[in-house]
Parts: sequence; C-alpha cells; structure tokens
Amino acid sequence: MIEKRVREYIGKYHMIENGDRVLIGLSGGADSAALFHILRKYRESLDFQLMAVHVNHGLRGAEADRDEKFVKELCQEYEIPCRCIKAPVGQMAKERKIGLEEAGREARREIFRIWIEKWNCTKLALAHHKNDQAETILHHLARGTGLAGLAGLSPFDGFRIRPLLCLEREEIEHYLQEMGYAHVEDSSNQEDDYTRNRIRHGILAGMESQVNGRVVSHMARTAEILGQADAYLQSQGQALLEKYRRQDFLADAFFCENPVPVYYGLREFLSGAFQIRKDIGAKHYDRLMQWAVMPVGKILELPHGIRARKEYGGISFYMEREERESADGFCIPLQIPGETVGPGLRLRCRIVPNNFQQVPQKRYTKWLNYDKIKNTVKVRTRQPGDYLAVNASGGRKKLKDYFIDCKTPRRQRDQVVLVAQGSEVLWVVGYRLNESYKVRPDAGEALEMVYEGGYEYEE
Repeated sequence: MIEKRVREYIGKYHMIENGDRVLIGLSGGADSAALFHILRKYRESLDFQLMAVHVNHGLRGAEADRDEKFVKELCQEYEIPCRCIKAPVGQMAKERKIGLEEAGREARREIFRIWIEKWNCTKLALAHHKNDQAETILHHLARGTGLAGLAGLSPFDGFRIRPLLCLEREEIEHYLQEMGYAHVEDSSNQEDDYTRNRIRHGILAGMESQVNGRVVSHMARTAEILGQADAYLQSQGQALLEKYRRQDFLADAFFCENPVPVYYGLREFLSGAFQIRKDIGAKHYDRLMQWAVMPVGKILELPHGIRARKEYGGISFYMEREERESADGFCIPLQIPGETVGPGLRLRCRIVPNNFQQVPQKRYTKWLNYDKIKNTVKVRTRQPGDYLAVNASGGRKKLKDYFIDCKTPRRQRDQVVLVAQGSEVLWVVGYRLNESYKVRPDAGEALEMVYEGGYEYEE
C-alpha cells in the first residue's frame, strides 16, 4: 500500500521518467532507507538508473562510521552504485562562521552537486516527508516569510524530487518494520541542540498532543494549496515582466500593477538578471516599490552590489562594477578617410563632393561640413565640459542638459558614442548632429560617416 501511494505520488508530479539517472541522498536513517527500497523496487516497472551518495559529517565518531558501513553494505547487497564521502562539517562551520546545522546542509549540497556531475544524474531524490514539511513551515513562519516559504518543500522543482512528501514519519517507520528492512538511528535527532529538533520535539509534538492529532497532515495539505497559489502568482509576475521589462529596465507602469504579482515579478527579475535571490527580502522589494516615484537619478543600493537607479519612465538595474567600468570610457582618433574601430563600434569615413539635395537622413549615416573641421576629431564617450550647437545661429547647450532634455537614462549617457572636436560635440551618435556642422548649399566637401554598432545599423 505504501509503495503504491509513493509510486502514484511520483506519477502525479512526473518526478521520474524512463531513462532518468536518479541520485539518492542516503543517510541510512529510516526515511532514506525507505526511499531507497521503494525506488529500487520501482525500477521493476520503470526504466531508470539509481545511485547513492552518503555524507559522513564526522560529528558523531563511531556512530557516523557505523552509518557509513551500513550504507555501503546496503548498496552492495542490491548492486547500487554508491559513494561515501567524509565532510569536515565542524571545520566548515568555523571557517564560514555558520552553525553546524547550516554547515551540514552546505556540505551535502556541494557533495551532491559534484556527484551529480560525475554520474550525469538527471534527478536528486531526497527523503523529506510530511513531518519535515510541517517543521519547515513552522521554521519559515518563525523567521518571517512569504507565500513561497509557507508552501514549504516542493515535491518536484524540475530537478530535486521528494517522493515521500505524501507520507508521515509514523507511516515510514511502520513500512520498514512490516517489510523487515533495517535502518540506523541518528542519536543527534533526539537532542535539542538543533533548531529543527526543538521545533519537532517542543512545538510540533505539543500541537499534535494538545491541538489536533492530525496537524502534520493538515499542514502538508495547506502547503500543497499554498504551493499552487505561489506557482500561479509566479506566472502572473512573469507576465508583467514580459509586458514591462526592457533588458535591465522596468517601466513605471510595472510598479502601478497589483503589488502582489509585482512583488513576484521583481523577485523573478532579480533572480534571473543577477542570479541572486538570497539576502534580498521583503524590505528591499518594498523600497523598490517606493523608488518608482522617486526623483530621476536617485540610486537604491541592494545586496550583492546591485544598484537600482530611477530613470525617466522607470528603474534601471545594474551591478556596481558595471558603473565603474562605464565611467572609464574611451577616446580614439577618427580616421579621415578610413575606418575607426573601437569598443563595440566601427565607424567608416570618406570625403565626398557636396550635393546638398542628397544629404542622408538616416540615424547612423551622417554628413558633416568638412570645410569646418580644423583639428583632430576624436571618437569617444562624454567628458566634462562637452557641448554642442543646437541652432543655426550657434546657440550652445551642454551635453548633460541635452541628455536631460532627451530623457536619456544616466547610465546610458556614459555609453553613448560621440564624434567630437575638443569639447565641441559634432555628432551624438544615434541622436543628433551639431547644427553648426550640418551640410548646407555653400559647403565645399562633406565628410560622410557610417556608424556600425548602433541598435539600428543602416547601409
């Protein structure tokens, strides 16, 4: 009956498919032993490979060595490939300045990742059950969490599978006893030195005895419902991103939508764009919501060097190092005639007879009055004091003010390519020409410039 329920649960979430290579984290305790036997027998009806990894934390002396020996013999008996790895968890905890519980989790994750790659595994099977689910929810609730945290452990996230989440601990122990399968007991599970154990023995046990005997089952069902709600809101947040995101820029309209899917969209955006989710919490998302109405130019510092800058029409996101790199800029002589090559650009120049009626009106192909060019012309990024003439009479405007008038995002200003003679900008590439250098009927020769590297390169 237990085996059938687990197989149906695996099928419900499509956890294992034909051809999968499944790695099981095998501690030798009741939970992982039960999962081991259920999966090895499941291979009789589904074509997949099973292998095991055991992590010896080195914290329980002879007892830990006993567990390792048990796992080796169990896998040998059923001809399951197995690796037993010793991890210096105590040393890791000191070096990383974290607790033993967290160090143990990190050690297991790192070792599992190594052997997943070595064995080319497609799934990682973990032996969490309903009681673990309830403990996880209470732990998250105590620390402060959102809907995802209250959803607890996922049955299947695309790689990690938890086939025993449909069972309670008592059912697992009964299954092992009924089938005559051995397992080992971890004495540290009876101690209250770890947070999980205190929740298990003090809080959850009290709720079962004094509130409701089926509290574990009810919490597991609630977690399943919340998980479905969380998945739906993730899809809504993703839809908002598709509508309002332009690379690393979120339009103001994004922040005017319902705050719940906006929250999910922000979480997905930061996770996807910067591969970071940890350390960015509700307080940061709340600040970002406020930043949407801040004055242009305001910068919000987020964890891991992420910066959010209020721009015209929205918020741009970037890493702090990118700001330093963009500020470095470049400055190279323009080859007249010839080809100038720089960071991400190619600019071809030639001198042509003036035919005023054929002056091109393309964004990345321009003609300048060559008669007015007196000094060395540079291709560069902006510098202090830059200006350009904005009318035929020679009226000047600072380049900074021009960018403000055009509502050009601040970070983008440092990346705009300029053709300049001293501090006078002749061409803001992709924007406009200096009015004083435009080709007019009385000009002798014209300098034709064709820029490659713009967003809309034109022949």
